[in-house]
Amino acid sequence: MSALSPVPDEARTARRARRALAAVEARPPDFELLFRSAPSLLIVLEPEPRLRVVAASDAYLRAARVSRESALGRPFFEAFPECREGPRSTGAGSMRDALARVLATGCPDALNTPVFGADGEMLYIIHRIDALELEVLRAAHERDEALRRVQALDEEGEALGHAVATQLRAPLRAIDAFCGLFTQMHGPFLDGEVRRLLRRIGDKVNRMETIIDGLLGLSRAGRMPMARRHIDVTALARRVVARLAAREPSREVTVEIAEGLEAWADEGLACVVLENVIANAWKYTRRRPHARIEVGARRSAGQTVFHVRDNGVGFDMAQAGRLFAPFVRLHDDIEFEGYGIGLTSAKRIVERHGGEIWAEARPGEGATIHFTLGAGPG
Repeated sequence: MSALSPVPDEARTARRARRALAAVEARPPDFELLFRSAPSLLIVLEPEPRLRVVAASDAYLRAARVSRESALGRPFFEAFPECREGPRSTGAGSMRDALARVLATGCPDALNTPVFGADGEMLYIIHRIDALELEVLRAAHERDEALRRVQALDEEGEALGHAVATQLRAPLRAIDAFCGLFTQMHGPFLDGEVRRLLRRIGDKVNRMETIIDGLLGLSRAGRMPMARRHIDVTALARRVVARLAAREPSREVTVEIAEGLEAWADEGLACVVLENVIANAWKYTRRRPHARIEVGARRSAGQTVFHVRDNGVGFDMAQAGRLFAPFVRLHDDIEFEGYGIGLTSAKRIVERHGGEIWAEARPGEGATIHFTLGAGPG
């Protein structure tokens, strides 16, 4: 027999257990293992002002309808929208306030549990979702998805309109050229009826060219890149009026443009809005012996509401919903030229700026177009 006593099995087992425990304590917690497959709606945040998302359970991401890649590493309130009314179970006015209180005090609440290290430093905050927050998350992501679908459809429609418009030009020019060539070759032998029909073809070609120009302008209104800055709306409006007056020098129109009109907008696109809206007023005051147009603005609900007011023919407010639809006209095109595209372009540009456009009118008493161009930089 050996003189040495064997090490008891219990002692060896204890040493192995201590080594395994030390190895586990030396490693950072494996949130992938702990939280990914957890059935609860849990998310782990870093305890700093931005509250960066460190980990989340599959159940949380499924409930919020957010992919893991789009959530991890991002600030919590960027990855997940905040409910305006905080869950009552936290005792705070908002989830942001509740998390701020946990950061400041280190005290848990019903939905947020701080995790501390051996040195007493806060390492993580484990956040649990409640029913109200879940409903807000679902509604917000359903809204975002619907907006993405609408935007995709708009882009497809704009691309299709642009392609159709450009492809139509070549055959129209060919028709016009063939009619001109036919007239040159057979002019002396053409009777009055044939000449009249050829003129009608030429007029229709010109009309289609104008419509194509409108379609391309409508497409550009939705596709042109925007570069917002402070712009002088008063100066833009004056330039628009000067161009209109140069086209019809015989007209006498009193135009009042308020001083100091400014906006935070893309200058080129804002100019298109003013051109279409002021040209609309210019056109529909044509039969007035004392035509008047007013360009001004007022402050309402923290934003600037611009207006273009005229004393023209006006329209029935029952038709106001159709005013900004493409190719819809509220007046006879024999009396007033146009194809119903200008105000549609204006509406698209205004909405790209985050604004609104609407009209007020009475038949025979004129109309006012109001519009906003979204909030400023601050």
